[in-house]
Formats: sequence, C-alpha cells, structure tokens
Amino acid sequence: MSTQLCYVSGRRDGLITTVRFDDKAETAEVVSRLNLGPKPMPLELNRERRLLRVATGADPLRVSTLKLLPDGSCQVLSEVNCPLSATYLSFTPDDRMAFVVSYHASRLAWAPVWDNHLIDDSAWHVEQVGEQPHCVEPSPDGRHVYVVELGANRVQGFRVSDGELVADEQIGVQFEHGTGPRHLVFDASGEHGYLIEELGGHIVHLTRDPDSGRLTVAERVPYSDRADDLRPGVHVPSGSTPSLDDQTLRHWGAELALDPQRHWIVASERRASTLNLQALNDDGSFGARLDHVPTEKQPRGMGLIGDHHVIAGAELGDTATIYRVDDQLEPVAEVEGLGGPVWFASIGS
Repeated sequence: MSTQLCYVSGRRDGLITTVRFDDKAETAEVVSRLNLGPKPMPLELNRERRLLRVATGADPLRVSTLKLLPDGSCQVLSEVNCPLSATYLSFTPDDRMAFVVSYHASRLAWAPVWDNHLIDDSAWHVEQVGEQPHCVEPSPDGRHVYVVELGANRVQGFRVSDGELVADEQIGVQFEHGTGPRHLVFDASGEHGYLIEELGGHIVHLTRDPDSGRLTVAERVPYSDRADDLRPGVHVPSGSTPSLDDQTLRHWGAELALDPQRHWIVASERRASTLNLQALNDDGSFGARLDHVPTEKQPRGMGLIGDHHVIAGAELGDTATIYRVDDQLEPVAEVEGLGGPVWFASIGS
C-alpha cells in the first residue's frame, strides 16, 4: 500500500482533518476538513467497515460515527449521546461493545453496539473506577478490558461477560506510587502489552497470560534522555491547579506507537517535546534505544501511518510531523492547519 489516509482530531478548533500520505514518495497533503463541534478528542477506526468514531470532551457530549468516503472526506452517519466527557474511546474487536473513560470524573462507561455498528445510547452503563482513568483498552481476543488509572497508579482488569464488564482484581497491575500509568497498547497476539508512565518516565513491558488475562510487569526502560534534564513528574488531583514547579522540567509522557510487526515502539514526551525510538526483541523484550529526537511542541498525540511511519502533533499548535522509522526517526513531511492535533488514526486508501 503506497497511499495512507490519516484522520486527525483537532481539539482546539473542532476539526477532523484528513491527510493523504504517499509512503513511497513521502509526501503529505490535506484533502478534507470536517467541523465536528467542540473538542473532538479520541478517535477509533474500524478499518474493516471503514468507519471512524469520534468522542467529544465538551458539551454536547456525544460519540459520532463517520463513514470514510473514497476521496478521503468523512460523512456523519450518527451522533449519539455519551454520559461522560470522553478521555479515551475503544471497542471490542467484534465491534459489539463500546467503552469510554472520563479522566476528571473517574468513571468508566460501556454500551452495546447494534448490528449496523452504531452505539445503543439508551443502554450506557456507568461505573466509578480508580482515580483519573486515562485509557480503556480491550485485549485483542476481546475477553478482557483494562482500565489504566493514572491517579491510582493501577491497571484495573475486567472480564467481558454477556455484554457486561465484571471486575477481576487478579488480572490487573498495581504500580509504584507516583508513576502515573497513562496509555496501554497490545501487540497482535495479545501476549505483550506496552504502557507509558506519564510521571515515572518509563515505557513498561507487560506480559499477558492468554488464558487468565493476567498482566505481569516484565521490565521498564526510560523514554527520556539525560540531556532532557527531567525530574519525576508530580501527580495533580483533578480540579487542582499545578504549580510552576509541577510544570518545570518534569516527566510528562503521553503516547505510544507500536510497530505492527513488533520490531520497535515510539514514545512521546511533552515536557521536553521529544520522541524516543526503542527496539523490541523477538520475545517482546526491549532492545537498544535507536533514536531520541526533538519533535513538535507538546506532542500529546502520536500515531502510526502504515507500517513504517509515525506522525506526531503539536497539541497547542497547528502542525504535525511525519517520520520514517527504521533504525532512526527521520522527518519526511510536515502538515499544517490541524487545529490543535491530539489524536491520529490511519488506514490504507
């Protein structure tokens, strides 16, 4: 596949932008913009059915389902109510259940998905979880769901049972105080997970038992460099204002991009505005650090484009940079006019 379509959530300006990227010529162009309303946030891409789901972080709280058209534009198919200001949005692999978490409300919600792949918003179930959940990630086999609770320093595990979630304390992980786990990604097998600590400064390799779903910490590697001169991050409770010291030269990890073949993983750090490229061994363990580069200012959002490129955006700006990934991160294209890019999802055109 030589052409990819990358969909970008521009939280500041309320935009969903489509970027066409030729991964052979390594050129990028904006082909479509859709004004979706206040604060579009997490994206979820159903590649098989060519649907894009978008959740909002401001009123009206909703999840929009967009049809992906051949020219790269998006058509709104459905807008349904959402009970939470969504920080993260995900679906089971069979597309039968939808999940959102709210960081500030410390809540998880799930709902069934109809046969037409639209969410049944009359059946949302809302549950209080640990402090400041930042991610809800189903396992690739769809049997378990994991909620990453930044403020509680925990990944809480659930079993999927008859369209409901049942908490299972045996399959989650408790991290050290102050590490602030943020986002979790699994490889295709579901036997290896990778988690970024927002505050602790590490990428964490987790192994997952394919039968029980239990997660176990295998190892950690730092995503920052000594030259970044960063101290441990500080947990700020929801509703509190961080001090100047809380925001000065402290770890502020954000996102992970995992190679589909599991040869490498990239982590973004917002305080130093850097990307870190780490090799992965055949057994899923960490290999050598391959590269560590400056990038867009405050790169909250980052994502894969195809198998050999990643894109990182300036959360408070308008631009994103696309990098070729081999044994280094090589910038190859820049895209403008993205309206505060915070989320990326790509598909072959």
